[in-house]
Amino acid sequence: MQKINEKGSKIERLRKETEKLRRENGELKRELKEFKKEFEEYKKRHPETAGVKHGKPYSFRASAESGRPKKLGARKGHKAHFRLKPKWADEVRHLPVLRCPICGGTELSEEVQERGERIVEDIVIPKPLVTKIILDRRYCRHCKKLVESPVLIALPGARLGIRIMLVVVWLKIKLRLTEEAIPELLEKLFGIKISEGEVINILAQVAGAFDPYHEQLIQEIRDAPARHIDETSWRIDGKNVWLWAFVTKGEALYKIASSRSHEVPLEVLGKGHNGVDIHDRFSAYKTRARKTRNPQQDCWAHLVNDAKELAQFYGEEGEHIHQTIKKTYGCAKAFNHKGTDADIEKLFQSLADELNRPYKSHHCYKFVVNLLKEKDNLFEFVKNPEVDRTNNIAERYLRHSVIARKIGGGNRSTRGAIIYERLLSIIHTLHVRDQDLLEYGPKILLTSDD
Repeated sequence: MQKINEKGSKIERLRKETEKLRRENGELKRELKEFKKEFEEYKKRHPETAGVKHGKPYSFRASAESGRPKKLGARKGHKAHFRLKPKWADEVRHLPVLRCPICGGTELSEEVQERGERIVEDIVIPKPLVTKIILDRRYCRHCKKLVESPVLIALPGARLGIRIMLVVVWLKIKLRLTEEAIPELLEKLFGIKISEGEVINILAQVAGAFDPYHEQLIQEIRDAPARHIDETSWRIDGKNVWLWAFVTKGEALYKIASSRSHEVPLEVLGKGHNGVDIHDRFSAYKTRARKTRNPQQDCWAHLVNDAKELAQFYGEEGEHIHQTIKKTYGCAKAFNHKGTDADIEKLFQSLADELNRPYKSHHCYKFVVNLLKEKDNLFEFVKNPEVDRTNNIAERYLRHSVIARKIGGGNRSTRGAIIYERLLSIIHTLHVRDQDLLEYGPKILLTSDD
């Protein structure tokens, strides 16, 4: 009887262990199912032939040779681009044929059967122009000191002319050359010998000379009817910081800061700035907008791309959101900045009616809820001709610095970062205004001195 009881207890223990293992097996199967689902989504986001930027995949195309080579030149109906011939010739050379260039023979016809022309453009390696300035000094009874006429071809205390200094700025900031390459280029092309340290000093001196123009630029950015804002990563001595861009139709202002918070645009633009802020819906801009109460415009390119991602990963629900946003965007663009507040109300109401539906996916639901909170920030461009519907301009004006960061790794010091942001603002502002640094730079500096 005792043996029977022991066997019964053992059977009961085994039964409980079996039941426990069965439950654990069920839980493991559920976890495996969840892992498989997450892994499938991960594979969609990270295919083998793709990279990832900002959490979104981009694919690499496999190499493939076309059976029919593409015809060279412009497409049919497009304007052709070609090098125009100069309208003048500084020198005319005549090349007679006295010997056959093929066989070397001299048995050529007595008459010239045909005469052709070739236009060849080349450069002349210039020599530096050295100017010795004799300065008369006279005593001013009013100021009670010796005075002299200002030197207009160089900055105070500089031995190099303004044009050379601006060329150094152009090579370093605009063309992204290194401090090591600039002295070599100047010596080879112009015969000007400077050191790597002089390059740094020139950048600092020119940046300081542009101080009044830079201050004026900040005020013009604040007074503009609309501005694009964006930011990208930057580095100072290996530490991660942020490069901010503020771009209008006539100005471009850059700011390097250790923070990505709303405090940076709040400091740059102030609380009382005018106009509409156009951005990519980053939370820092929303926080600043609550403090300044400035009108906002969300970037529709970002909205459409975000909705496209939902369509890619969340099936019918994501596709519905994507198509609704594309349709609304098309209707908004059709007003061509001539819409009214009533038109904006209809657009938003139509968007809300289409999107207000139950969603199984939490991502889709969250996207719609957050989007419908943006009522006042979606359609400012419909009625305001000064406002663009996307933030592409700011992104384009950051691309130059992104390449510079990849080449040089950022700045080595905070002082270098301040110099860089200032000179970058000057160069890109002149670019926005279709002006050239070497032509307009001296005029700006002379005006600033006055």
